[in-house]
Amino acid sequence: MIVHIFTLFWNQKRKYGGMFVEQVVVFIVLLFCFVNSGKTLSRYYTPGMLDTENVLCFGTESKLDGDSLTPEETEKMMSGLCERLRKYSVVEAVSECAFFVPYVRPEGMNPKDSLGYGEKRIQIYVKGADEYTAELFKIEMEEGEWLSNEMLENGTYPAVITRQLSEQFGWHEILGRCISLNGRVYTIVGVIAGLKQEAREESRPVLILPYEESGYAGWPEFVVRVQEGKQDTFSKLLDSEFARLFMGTNQEIGLFSLESLKVTTMLSDIVNMGAMIIPVLFLLVFTFIGTFGLFWLYSSKRRKEFALRIVVGATPRELYRFVVSESLLLSVLALLPGMVLFCFVYPFDPVHLSALGCACLVMILFSVFSAWWPAYKVAQVNPVEAMREV
Repeated sequence: MIVHIFTLFWNQKRKYGGMFVEQVVVFIVLLFCFVNSGKTLSRYYTPGMLDTENVLCFGTESKLDGDSLTPEETEKMMSGLCERLRKYSVVEAVSECAFFVPYVRPEGMNPKDSLGYGEKRIQIYVKGADEYTAELFKIEMEEGEWLSNEMLENGTYPAVITRQLSEQFGWHEILGRCISLNGRVYTIVGVIAGLKQEAREESRPVLILPYEESGYAGWPEFVVRVQEGKQDTFSKLLDSEFARLFMGTNQEIGLFSLESLKVTTMLSDIVNMGAMIIPVLFLLVFTFIGTFGLFWLYSSKRRKEFALRIVVGATPRELYRFVVSESLLLSVLALLPGMVLFCFVYPFDPVHLSALGCACLVMILFSVFSAWWPAYKVAQVNPVEAMREV
């Protein structure tokens, strides 16, 4: 049957050639769409996403009236505010950190430094955190434990690194290793899978130091995790405690949700994916309509041929399979140029191979559905009536 279908394609190459070219174009566009969507999704699901559900960020803003406070005075009073907030039942955790809170800025705007070990030197991002940060963002340790602000027995301060940093240096035994940065020595006490500043980006090599010892104590970020559904209650509580501590000063409090900020930062990705997917869907629909119409037209014109097949012993089921096989074989042939192009352009990794598989699956389903109704009508041909048609 396959040889017969190839012969049919060759004898009517002008009729089938148009459908072939259409499907080649659709497959290549689909492949491009799936590859880019797959890359975006794979980056989103890489390790390092912090849990920001029910997490709020708060901080001070200066106003015109009131007694002026120095940055040091403001931070000291804000630290006292954090201690007071920890006593309330609606508060699960409060943390003071530096350049740690995600989504507030791109990772490239955070402090970078150069870390050397042996003969190798890499660029890293440095962040400050306190003992409450891991609990607040629900960070799970791959090895070791979270850091504290207390000095270790060897006279150094603890540090936590991301898996990406250890991989850059090729470390296998990580815990207890001492590293030097800007004249200070730290001991690695824990390793986490990753730390993402932006949802759509992959984790970078990151060194997390105790907030007070990070060198960024003058750049505090205050975050709180509250019980689910208690954001409004906490907002009123925060205003009350802030007014009590900062009464008569030139400071006022601001509060925003990190989860809402996360959604906002992802809108551009959603828009870009929509701008790519919607035209592809329209192309797929219009090509489907065109292919369906052509198969329907060709099947109608070949009623006598199908009637003769029934006369010589073909069953309706065999006719149905014949028409669907025509469409499937045409689509499989249309996949070949795109697959050759794929081999030269894309690497053979799970993301790209998954995109190729999805594109092939869509094209196969496309070919089956576009030929299903014409094949069904062919299977219902009455040979007597078909042979009477002029």
